[in-house]
Amino acid sequence: MRRDKVLRFLTIAFAVGAFVGLISGLAFGGGPGVSTPKAVAETSAGTPESSSESSVVSSAPSGPMTAERARTIGANEMGQVLVLMYHLFDTKESEWTRTPDNFRSDIALLKSEGFYPVNVRDLVSGNIDIPAGKSPVVITFDDSSPGQYRILEDGSLDPDCAVGIMQAAVDDGDWASRASFFCLIDVVPKEREIFGQEDRKQEKLRNLVDWGYEVGSHTVTHLNLKEASTAEATKQLAQSQAILEDLIGAGYEVTSISIPFGEYPKSESILASGKYQDITYGYTAGLALGGVPSASPFSTEFEALHIPRIRGSENYVVDAIQKFKKNPALRYISDADPTTV
Repeated sequence: MRRDKVLRFLTIAFAVGAFVGLISGLAFGGGPGVSTPKAVAETSAGTPESSSESSVVSSAPSGPMTAERARTIGANEMGQVLVLMYHLFDTKESEWTRTPDNFRSDIALLKSEGFYPVNVRDLVSGNIDIPAGKSPVVITFDDSSPGQYRILEDGSLDPDCAVGIMQAAVDDGDWASRASFFCLIDVVPKEREIFGQEDRKQEKLRNLVDWGYEVGSHTVTHLNLKEASTAEATKQLAQSQAILEDLIGAGYEVTSISIPFGEYPKSESILASGKYQDITYGYTAGLALGGVPSASPFSTEFEALHIPRIRGSENYVVDAIQKFKKNPALRYISDADPTTV
């Protein structure tokens, strides 16, 4: 009798244990076909394609970012960001002029070193949505010179202008149509008024925005905001933003400004917001000089209205990249998950 009771007890205990185990497995282990992030990472690393297609695999995470996955990628979203500054494009290289071939070399170098472009507004908002393992680079253009964006007589994009070179890089892959153009509106020489071709100003601005680039202000006349009166500075900050937004249309908002000469107004509060006559304006990003990388937008050292830039010429670009290679811990590296840092 005692033996029967023991057997009955063991049978019931086994059944209860099996049932509890099944429920726990479903609750914490996932159903059939569901893998944990660790299992996914191990599977990806073990495939023949993982070495050559790592950027493709890692750029589409299968689940939330974890500390383990971030370490595997080498992510560091508190790292520094390259912000480059270009002005003129012509056949002869000089201090403020880049040749088309040298600009192609810059883009090729950035690609080969694992950089991926974002706009200024993306940097400031922290919306750095780039493939895992890549580093953001912000490419900026001041003065809206004709070599930055030229349309040929047959209506095609000049392959030797900056936009043409970047679009070719997009077509080649592993690059995006992202860069920020800071336009002048009323200036001498006239060819620097919104890229020069008078009858194509609006077309160019709208094309840039449609393709994914950003349009920003450089004031109306390349005004020295430090030397100008507050009234004149406020006027040009308002008019520049309003004119560009009206030309682009479709509700586009100009939110970034490149500070002419790097000279800030005496009262910097007029950059963030102000009013001239019936025009209310405001900027959330200001581009300076500086010659050093920008702090991460997630760092307490980041100043949205004082973003430093490095001149876009061979020595400066190469030197900046070399410093990152010598000190890789300084470099921003994406985890491909814009929702986590």
